Amino acid sequence: MSGRHELHPSVQQFKHFMKEHPLLLKEVKEERKTLQGLYEEWSVLGGDNEQWLPYKRVQTNGATDDEATQNHSSEERANEETTQNTSDTLSQIMGLVKRMNVQDLQNHVAQFSSVLANVQNVIQSFQKPNNPPNQSPQDHPFSFRRD
Repeated sequence: MSGRHELHPSVQQFKHFMKEHPLLLKEVKEERKTLQGLYEEWSVLGGDNEQWLPYKRVQTNGATDDEATQNHSSEERANEETTQNTSDTLSQIMGLVKRMNVQDLQNHVAQFSSVLANVQNVIQSFQKPNNPPNQSPQDHPFSFRRD
């Protein structure tokens, strides 16, 4: 039996992945990401996902880490643009809410309430026995009265 503990194959693959993506290690060292979080993302997305491209070691044409850092900066700009788009969408929704005519909304709710009341009345009319409204309790066969 060897004294060395063998790592799970997926962990070995993740280690290889991390070696190919040195900027991810930099993110971990600067405490912007955790190894656990990266492993979970890697296991879900896979190593070929485009999310990992900015972190990959560039080896063609003598590329340096500075170029990889520039790629990372462009990803950060893209993230900022996405955040800006989300903010714009939220402001559009808030604008719609501000333009909403509260009086019209209140009228629609009142009409809906009236329709519901009418439906309830119809349902109750089918549930009640057909007694004339002026029938007295004395006519009821089980009514108790004083002599």
